[in-house]
Amino acid sequence: MQKVIAKIHLGNIRRNAEKFSALTGKPLCAVVKANAYGHGAEEVVNALESVVDCFAVALIEEAIEIRAAACGKDILIFTPPLDEVEVLSIAQNAFTATIPNVKTAKLIANVCQKWRLSLRVHLKINTGMNRYGMDICTLGKVCKLLQGNAYVRVEGIYSHLYEYTYESAKKQRALFLKNVALCHRYFPKVRAHLGGTYGGLLGRDFCLDMTRVGIGLYGYLPDGIDTFAIARNENLCLEKGMEIYAKVIENRGVSYGGAGYGKHLSREEMQALKRLYVERFGYADGFLRQRCNGVQNFENNVNNLCMDVCLRKGNAKRGDWLPVMTDAAQTAKLTGTITHEVLCAATRRAEFLYDDE
Repeated sequence: MQKVIAKIHLGNIRRNAEKFSALTGKPLCAVVKANAYGHGAEEVVNALESVVDCFAVALIEEAIEIRAAACGKDILIFTPPLDEVEVLSIAQNAFTATIPNVKTAKLIANVCQKWRLSLRVHLKINTGMNRYGMDICTLGKVCKLLQGNAYVRVEGIYSHLYEYTYESAKKQRALFLKNVALCHRYFPKVRAHLGGTYGGLLGRDFCLDMTRVGIGLYGYLPDGIDTFAIARNENLCLEKGMEIYAKVIENRGVSYGGAGYGKHLSREEMQALKRLYVERFGYADGFLRQRCNGVQNFENNVNNLCMDVCLRKGNAKRGDWLPVMTDAAQTAKLTGTITHEVLCAATRRAEFLYDDE
């Protein structure tokens, strides 16, 4: 085996879910989009099916991939449908669609009436992110349009917190609650959820009717959250869901030329380096090409990564598996990005090994 190995700890992920359930006391929606943040969506859904109430993904295709593993539990699709084919796919598979505007509401209503299909929806509110979502005026129009519709069932209303400070979160929550109050006039039993992992950290008042958790499931707090949320959850003790390992494929002396692409070594550098070893991971495996790329022991990188390998100074035994990434948050910090991106990229070309204590 020469692919990098992604060792996925399903027991850790399940325990993280249980911790968020205990923290808020609310039903739990597990966000498993982007292949469960790189951890393998089907296996993660299988592991969580007994402890969560529903799942959320970004794309229709992602929902189809986890449909069997979800064992009949609801799957919310964040990205709204754009045409009749997508509406039909969501309805026929009994998924839950997102409505962020009047156009989507009309599309869904027309398609469902045309084909006599029932479809469940959640209404998306814009509390400041300006990605998807409607203001309170548009919400009123959508509610009037869908009220009494025999085919479209409004079951939820939600938003995302766009900034991780307590003061900002309070303002966004207050705005969201105004929208919820309006929605309840038309749909009294609608379920409201807000905030993702950060909302979960702030407690049940921010989760409202359901705790929707993404990055927290996989063992990490959101990057850049305020000290308020960290302080009140210092005993949460999330467990990492992923480790990445790569195989040593060469151990050699250095006698002339350079080290990797575009790096000629002077005689002094050659004498100082003496030996290097080659690990079988590169930028095609999802790691930054630059030498200081935040992977485990990146200080030993001799040069920028090649597409498929990394050259490192020192000695290592051929065939040994060495850790490349054990803490995605630390890698993100060292490379100026966020944990989400590191996790999603790190298993791009990996062989998955799952353990479930």
